[in-house]
Amino acid sequence: MRSLIVGILCCVGCRTPPGAQPSAAAGSSSPGSAPASSVAGSKPSESASAAAAERVTLVFAASTAGQLVPCGCSPDQRGGLPRAVAYVRKLRAETPDFLYADAGDLLFETAAPPPAQMVTQRQLKASVLAQGEELLGAAARVVGKRDLALGADFLGQTKVPLLDAGASTRGARATVLSQAGAVKIGLFAAGLGENPQATIAARARQLRADGARLVVLLLQPSGDNSFGAAQALVPAAREAGVDLIVLGKRDDPASDPNRKDASTPPVLAPEGHGQSLLRVDLQLGTGPVFLAHGSEDKTAELRALDERIARFRQQAQDNPARRPALVAKIDELEKRKAAVQSAVESAPAGATIATAVFIPLDSKVTEDPEAKQLVDAYDARVAQLNLAEAKTQPAACPAARKGEASFVGAHRCVECHTTQAAFWEKTSHARAYATLVTVNKQFSLDCIRCHVSGWQQPGGVCRIDKAAVGGPGIGAGNRFGIGRQDVQCEACHGAGSEHVADPPEHIESKVAVNVCLRCHEAANSPHFDDAKYRPFIIGPGHGMPLARGEQPHPLATGKGPLQ
Repeated sequence: MRSLIVGILCCVGCRTPPGAQPSAAAGSSSPGSAPASSVAGSKPSESASAAAAERVTLVFAASTAGQLVPCGCSPDQRGGLPRAVAYVRKLRAETPDFLYADAGDLLFETAAPPPAQMVTQRQLKASVLAQGEELLGAAARVVGKRDLALGADFLGQTKVPLLDAGASTRGARATVLSQAGAVKIGLFAAGLGENPQATIAARARQLRADGARLVVLLLQPSGDNSFGAAQALVPAAREAGVDLIVLGKRDDPASDPNRKDASTPPVLAPEGHGQSLLRVDLQLGTGPVFLAHGSEDKTAELRALDERIARFRQQAQDNPARRPALVAKIDELEKRKAAVQSAVESAPAGATIATAVFIPLDSKVTEDPEAKQLVDAYDARVAQLNLAEAKTQPAACPAARKGEASFVGAHRCVECHTTQAAFWEKTSHARAYATLVTVNKQFSLDCIRCHVSGWQQPGGVCRIDKAAVGGPGIGAGNRFGIGRQDVQCEACHGAGSEHVADPPEHIESKVAVNVCLRCHEAANSPHFDDAKYRPFIIGPGHGMPLARGEQPHPLATGKGPLQ
């Protein structure tokens, strides 16, 4: 496997991260021993070079969680390695006093090992993500639990210094002393292990002794409420002299939003899956870091909270089983909104003033050609590897167990449901597989399950090279629903073998929203709203009666809402 991965990585040369150096004892230095800096309202520095030395720009990523690029199912999805590299390279060229680091959980979607069928693709993708950190010029990368899904040995495929988060990870360092221009930046991780407070104290103390002007904690807390755990560790970090906390672990990288806590030290949490980068501009002073909030920052935060509250209210209405949890989340968001509205800030004299901005990696950000080449090579190699592995697997899915229904294909449904089939042909569900072919991802195991029917199910499709097996297509030219391609009837209404044998029973005539959410999840369909989406797959001829002379058609037409 390693030789296969090396083949794709050799197209991009290895780089040593700029400014990174192992931390080594070099005398003691306290936070108060640094040169005094100008703060808001003070007189300008005597020389431009002196002023520049008192300002630094730090950029962080967190919880990329195996997301190399967005899947492409929604036109405005954010993230992607090529965009990240383009932004960081441009900013580094414009800002000499600059540093980039990854706060961890980069490589894999979860901390659990990937399913056997997915190991090759996930391992290859993780290697490309690690290579991407070299393109980004990372000063360091934290090893979180999601990075260890294939064990510590896999982490060695990078030249970026690795930071241990308290789990005594083999090959990872306790601290890294790097530089943003002339300013020494101390980076360390903590959160794992039995006593994170002791880890924070020891590592922060070592970095101050090594001469760090700023000490940044890249936090990987244990437990399910990562942001709350980060807030709980603020007193220990303050006592240890930490200047800034960046949360590297997000509980749900796809949907957890960007968050800030203007504590001392501040806690900053960029959203995961590479959707945003965290940029922190600091004007260095002699005191603790003060997190400034501008009016635009406040307005954007309130708008984002309103949007999330509205979305959760709709989801609570659509999904009664999740209502208690969603109502609790809404209450939490309402309290946070009230706190943001009433907040008044005043920077203490001598404070190090920080402005934190979350940079959305949307379509307005260009793509770096070198990173794009790396991603394209990955896509091509994935197709080759997955096709080769598929040929070693059984051609058909395992037979259904006694009493279990199996998939039969749209060609069986159309035998009785001609009107519904004519309706389906007009929907995007009937073109789901073609969208993969258009972008050459029909052999990606990350994508296939939501673009075919019955993936890994009895009567469905269990090999990526067998999606066209299982029956002829239907509709004009028999081009829709070939085999198990596309989102056919059974993908929503359930496997149909028992229904075919004993109609009209044994089928789900009404489709609950949780069925839609199996594919329209936050990572792939960030704007999914059942009330807005359903009219594009429901209407006269499917879920509603046809009037005399009326042709089957969805209630809504056109391109539809953002997916």
